Amino acid sequence: MNFFNSGLFWFIEGIFACLVVIGIKIWMEDRGIPMPYWKWLLFGLWILFLGFTIAFIGTNIGEKEVTAAVKGGILFGLISIILGVGLWRLLLIKPKRNS
Repeated sequence: MNFFNSGLFWFIEGIFACLVVIGIKIWMEDRGIPMPYWKWLLFGLWILFLGFTIAFIGTNIGEKEVTAAVKGGILFGLISIILGVGLWRLLLIKPKRNS
């Protein structure tokens, strides 16, 4: 358990987070989908909510509150999935070009 409290774990976690953001940026550029600041903000908020969901489940399991972990995991998990699908569809919208 000491590994998860160490600086090495958070360093590796930060590297993975940066790789995910850079990968999404490159993926969107390859497909010609613009990413203004408000789309990045929505993406960041969704990532934070997803992290909250995972932290909620892990904390409740660690505190031996399995019922709360299951119920909260279902509730927050469904909300995360619904918001993720909505955000995905919003991110993939390309601006209309006037011809």
